[in-house]
Amino acid sequence: MEAFTAHRRLEAEYHDPRAFRYNLNAFLPSVSSIQQILQKEIEQRGDVQRWNKVREPFKNDPWLKALARARNVTLHQQAIFDGSLVHIGMYRWRRHKLSVARKLPHDVPSERLLEWFTTTDLGKMFLDEEHSAWGEEYGVWRQYNVAEISTTEDVLTMTRRGSIRAHDMLATAHRLYGVETGNIDDEYLLSRDGLAEVTVLLESDVDPSLPSKWGWHDSMP
Repeated sequence: MEAFTAHRRLEAEYHDPRAFRYNLNAFLPSVSSIQQILQKEIEQRGDVQRWNKVREPFKNDPWLKALARARNVTLHQQAIFDGSLVHIGMYRWRRHKLSVARKLPHDVPSERLLEWFTTTDLGKMFLDEEHSAWGEEYGVWRQYNVAEISTTEDVLTMTRRGSIRAHDMLATAHRLYGVETGNIDDEYLLSRDGLAEVTVLLESDVDPSLPSKWGWHDSMP
């Protein structure tokens, strides 16, 4: 619960790089401790041999190992800021349509970047003030890439993968005692649309009343 709570906060405060760093540093040790806690619990029950057989797929799991390595590294402020890739521009239903290529301050929260961009001359060129094109609005797509966690995937993808595998490991342990815990829908969570629910901040996320002001609700079938 500690690990999953930390990850919920990580996603909820994703677009503030400082808060993201705090939450990531809380998540890493908590998710990495699950395996040790499971081992101790099962040892106390005298079921180590049964557990050793079923936990084999998790011993060298690449995502759990990556998060375990990262827990031993303090992810300093600069590592998070330098690894933050920001694309600010026009989106349609969170799908990237057009963005500007310019140096942006990656330590600034996405909401502030969005507020700034919509007041610039460039920001007024892409969309009319009434947002007459249904579904199109300005947004910020932010990804964190931290080498200590992965050199090939962004941090949100890796932490979601690790959370899913940690849950799978917990489910396997419970199954030893006849308890079914259910599965996590990893296909959606790791899909482009599932990740975009977190990584893309839209104008309507900041102000949910905007679609009504733009008349989108009246146009919905």
